[in-house]
Amino acid sequence: MIRAALLTMLVFLANMSPVPGQEPAMKPGVWHYRSIPCVDTTVIDVRPRLGTLNQRVFTAADFEVSGVQVTFATHLGVDPLFPREHAGVTHYQNTAGNDVMMSERPGDRVQVCFLGPPTPTQFCNPDADARGRTYRVYDYRQHASYAGSNSEHDCGGA
Repeated sequence: MIRAALLTMLVFLANMSPVPGQEPAMKPGVWHYRSIPCVDTTVIDVRPRLGTLNQRVFTAADFEVSGVQVTFATHLGVDPLFPREHAGVTHYQNTAGNDVMMSERPGDRVQVCFLGPPTPTQFCNPDADARGRTYRVYDYRQHASYAGSNSEHDCGGA
């Protein structure tokens, strides 16, 4: 319980930016830490946060008005109760890192690091709700990184 609270605080502090609108102040480049699980994997899908079910072609405007959702070919950090889930990051519009996310393509090589699960609260049971897992992603082609949650709503949210 203390570990989960510390991870949540670490993620919060790591995502703080000294100037609004700038990239989070995380260490750049590929990470090699024993305490943070990371895997090399590939991008499966890049799409606007909001869209229609069968939509396959997206415009820049689709991303700009709704945000970005990227899914990866790894189950890192995914609870075993959700075996069909993949690691992913979802951002709202105008979020730092969206430009990197929008430029990714299926098959791109990335490093995905699992920063932690959501903290259990009266509204959030991480064993029953797959949302709120936090990731940091490094894109090898773009030499850029971003971080975020795996869903548009946190664990126990809307």
